[in-house]
Amino acid sequence: MAKTLAFCLIVTIVAWTTSPDFALGQGLLSAASSESRADDPDPPKPKKKKKHHHYDDDCDDDDSFGDALAEAAFAAILSSFIPKRTTTVYTTQTGPTVSQEIIALPGYFSDYPYQHEFGYMLMGDEWYGIGKTSSIRASVEHGNDFQDLTRIGTKLLVEGTSKWGLDMQWDEYFENLSAGGTDQLSMGDINLMYRFGQGYHNQLRFGLGANYLHDRHGSEYGLNFTGGYDAYLGKPWIWSTEFDLGKVGSADLFRFRTTLGLQWKRAEVFAGYQYTNLEGIELDGFLSGLRIWF
Repeated sequence: MAKTLAFCLIVTIVAWTTSPDFALGQGLLSAASSESRADDPDPPKPKKKKKHHHYDDDCDDDDSFGDALAEAAFAAILSSFIPKRTTTVYTTQTGPTVSQEIIALPGYFSDYPYQHEFGYMLMGDEWYGIGKTSSIRASVEHGNDFQDLTRIGTKLLVEGTSKWGLDMQWDEYFENLSAGGTDQLSMGDINLMYRFGQGYHNQLRFGLGANYLHDRHGSEYGLNFTGGYDAYLGKPWIWSTEFDLGKVGSADLFRFRTTLGLQWKRAEVFAGYQYTNLEGIELDGFLSGLRIWF
């Protein structure tokens, strides 16, 4: 199923980007940075409502239900920080059986994908002492729309067995202007991530963070919501998809990227597509790069 979805996604992207209407205009980077600094119109002032002295017992029930949900969510997050202990029994190389108390973790990490002939994460206490408790992957890539826009990008993802992690991306855009010269724009984000789904063959994570934009006129910031999914389709293939949704300055930001990688030991060579929309200004292009797993 994952292989079929990846194939359909690639075909859709190729058909979309090669259509005649998908031509980028001139001065995109200047237009994008201008959108981030445009003042949004003031929202209409709400009309004053008359006060009604009315009391309803049902409101108390709704508040109680909301409080219960908030407490359950807080307890779930808090529990991820508290180490859980369990007892494991194993036989040593010399023969005797040993019982030992260890910290029970929801999952460990291989040194690199397909090290153990399947996926990446190692699920269960039987991998204690074999898998790692942390994962780091860093990449560098080059993007191009085959017209006037090029991009140099870097990415970093650090995760732990607690399911929490840190995700960072930095993109440097360059545009050849029709009037001559080159325009430049920097964009990046940093996010606190939580892994909501994990297994031997896939991981799903979401996070919150901040966006950043910089050009010769100054810098802008904004909030960001992000999500990512990794699928290990079978040695040596890795399919990764991510999205970002937020603000930078006064502009709405949407970014989507998907890559298909070829893994060998700690190195992954990948190719894919990244689409960025900054208040209607589209910065997109195909990409290729190298990712190292630590």
